[in-house]
Amino acid sequence: MATVTQTTGDIQMSSAQLTVGGTDIGATNGGIKFTPTVSIQKVYTDQSSMPKRHFITQEDASLTANLCEYNLTKLNLVSVGGTYTLDAGAVKKSIYYGGKQIATTDYVELVVTPTTDGIGTISTDANLKITIFKCIPVTRPELSFTKDGVRYVPTTFEAVADETKTTGKQFYLLGDSTATA
Repeated sequence: MATVTQTTGDIQMSSAQLTVGGTDIGATNGGIKFTPTVSIQKVYTDQSSMPKRHFITQEDASLTANLCEYNLTKLNLVSVGGTYTLDAGAVKKSIYYGGKQIATTDYVELVVTPTTDGIGTISTDANLKITIFKCIPVTRPELSFTKDGVRYVPTTFEAVADETKTTGKQFYLLGDSTATA
């Protein structure tokens, strides 16, 4: 009887670091969830009951995380349509909302790097990374204030095609970006 081939070292469990536009976004709560989706159209012919071909008709990807660090500098990274202001003394901060459209310069690269232990040590294995080349935060900061609750900001990012990259490599990457054939 055949048995399943197993490599127990490949079984992993961890939290992750999230960087937005190259900036570490800080602590999260409840995990980081990356959700890619694909819609496929099956093509049948009159002469067969089985599909003869498949076409990808739509691809999508999103990432959700609950940010724990209430810091306007970091919240600005996830504030679609917000206008960030830092005063000349570099002390007073604000984010204004209302009437601003999304510009192509608002798209950011998002990188998820697993941690290797319970104290946040970042993995050095680039094969474990997830990189969304261009995405936009599609939620505004939703803030909750309770006497015994942790304040966190639920955030969702949606991917868009990076048309500066070659066909077949425009959306997201699982693994090491320096891998070559």
